Amino acid sequence: MVDQKFSLALQSYQKGNLGQSEALLKEVIRKRPDDFRALNFLGIIHFTLRNYMPALEYFRKALEFSPASADIHFNTGNALKEMGRFDDAILHYQKALQLNPEHFEAYHNLGNVFQRKNQINEAIAYYQEALKRNPNLADAYYNLGTISHDRKYFNEAILFYQKALQLNPNLDDACYMLGSLYADKEQLDEAIAYYLRSLQINPTLAKAHNGLGIVLQKKNEMNGAIEHYRQALTLMPDFIEATVNIGNALRDYGRSEEAESWYRRALSIASDCTFCYDNLFFLMLYHDRYDSMTVFSEHLHFAKQCAEPLSCDIIPHSSVKNPDRILKIGYVSPDFRKHSVSYFIEPVLAAHNKENFQIFCYSDVSRADDVTERLRQYAGQWHSIAGMSDQQVADLIRNDGIDILVDLAGHTANNRLLVFARKPAPVQVNWIGYPATTGLSSMDYKIVDSYTDPPGLTGHLYTEKLIRMPESFLCYLPEKESPEVSPLPALSAGHLTFGSFNNFSKVTHKGIELWAEILDSVPNSKLIMKANSLGDKSTSNKVMDIFSQNGIEENRIELHSGILSSRLHLDFYNRVDIGLDTFPYNGTTTTCEALWMGVPVITLAGKTHAARVGASLLSNVGLAEFVAKTHEEYAAIAVNLSKDLEKLVYLRNTLRKTMASSVLTNANRFANNLETMYRDIWRRWCETSVGSDIRSGNK
Repeated sequence: MVDQKFSLALQSYQKGNLGQSEALLKEVIRKRPDDFRALNFLGIIHFTLRNYMPALEYFRKALEFSPASADIHFNTGNALKEMGRFDDAILHYQKALQLNPEHFEAYHNLGNVFQRKNQINEAIAYYQEALKRNPNLADAYYNLGTISHDRKYFNEAILFYQKALQLNPNLDDACYMLGSLYADKEQLDEAIAYYLRSLQINPTLAKAHNGLGIVLQKKNEMNGAIEHYRQALTLMPDFIEATVNIGNALRDYGRSEEAESWYRRALSIASDCTFCYDNLFFLMLYHDRYDSMTVFSEHLHFAKQCAEPLSCDIIPHSSVKNPDRILKIGYVSPDFRKHSVSYFIEPVLAAHNKENFQIFCYSDVSRADDVTERLRQYAGQWHSIAGMSDQQVADLIRNDGIDILVDLAGHTANNRLLVFARKPAPVQVNWIGYPATTGLSSMDYKIVDSYTDPPGLTGHLYTEKLIRMPESFLCYLPEKESPEVSPLPALSAGHLTFGSFNNFSKVTHKGIELWAEILDSVPNSKLIMKANSLGDKSTSNKVMDIFSQNGIEENRIELHSGILSSRLHLDFYNRVDIGLDTFPYNGTTTTCEALWMGVPVITLAGKTHAARVGASLLSNVGLAEFVAKTHEEYAAIAVNLSKDLEKLVYLRNTLRKTMASSVLTNANRFANNLETMYRDIWRRWCETSVGSDIRSGNK
């Protein structure tokens, strides 16, 4: 009778009727308290229901009556693993293996535990032992894939995931991970195929919809991207990344007001979401409907929510207060790769005086390229911090004894501002990557110049103290494989061609209207715009509509999406006579590229750093005459220059040489100015530091 009830309990369990199965097993236990099979089975039922403590109690009771059962030790280990008691779980898995050396599941789960303990070499060894005993164990291949993925061995990870799928075609997570890997490799069609396959297996996989949205956005299919982001949010309403991604898509395609509502929604879900603030800040900087004090206040709010809670853990620095000793300079960036920032940091790293300064680079690059390898050669010490927590990075920097720590990202993607919030170095500086304050009280300085931030104009918009370089705040390294500068296009085309190759997010409605006014004033002139977002049909149609509404025929406007090759991108400037800068967020790399290709640029100088970078670049190559103070002056400069072909020819023939001899590309001169500034702020710290160097910002 008891055995019959046990059999009925098993049948009920197999049919999914866990309650009936549990009741029958308890009857067995009442009749036969030492029935370890029933006790073990009760543990399995509670484990299935995620009631891990009762499950553990039943497994332990079963072991009292059957201490030599490998399977019960294995089950006990499983319960302990799920409860986070990893060391206890290890003991039971190892006991299971003593009793049954061929228990491949015990090997596999030991791999799980060691992976969760971040003892990766041990995890790999156990997964490999599991596969020796069961070569068809798909989960082991998947887990080896996740380890390779985390270690940035991407090709190896792909092979493991594909092997897992070969053994178990229904592993939705393996499909998803392959989709994300191929997306990172810019193999977008392969990424789409794997994301779609993961959704065929599991239609409720919200992260796959989000991944599809990202890939479609890269392919300039905005409507499809937004639809998948929305599907992700239907499945997971509090999915922060998908919420921000909708905002990014709308922002990048010129729909800024809608974008803001999504960023605000994300922050209502998670008020300490750093990347939510980052994206909101860029939106606000791109558009002139936000006044500068509002933007500044938002940065302070970010610091209050995300950075200030970390200030209580800051401890004084014990750096030797010798103003003349060799200084350790640390640079932190996610952009030590083919990226706009690399054009401005590479010449400085190459020109640094290695006798007086030790250079440390902290690289948060997950996929290194040839630029990464080149930059690595210039650093005295190079640390890859990809995958490390902010606290781990802060500890590394403090242990390295960095004197001056320089942030090259600000609020750009994948920044490490919360490392700086922990104040791992006595002096901390923001430079290059971001045209506004970080908002951090722990960031001591921001490097600018007298063109971007004239005294008395912008100081109230920073928590950092401004350090004005004596000339330019940037040093540009032109592309090594730059094409030759062509003759002035207007001479052969028979008409004047304006151009703007800036990020489309910087292009405002007012900007397009002003460009239309210029075109209207220069008969037969044309405008070439090139930006990734213009590959989206609805976006390009919107741009054309604005020009049409302002009286400009469609045949006078050329819209192009991005070009992958740097050389082909630069060669596009050989079709442009005059560059038109964006406002209120000026171009930086694009302006340098245009000047290098012999194209003068008209810029509008505003009242913030982001709106004055063009003024700095042009002034530092002797072209301050092309810096306008008003919309009317901007248009007048462009129109008057378009009529002076002799001057345009002269500029075409001399700009590259002029730029090459200016401070804007003179790395040794710039590095000397920068190092003098580093020495000055270090001397200031030595003179003023009195144990604690935590500061509240000053202007």
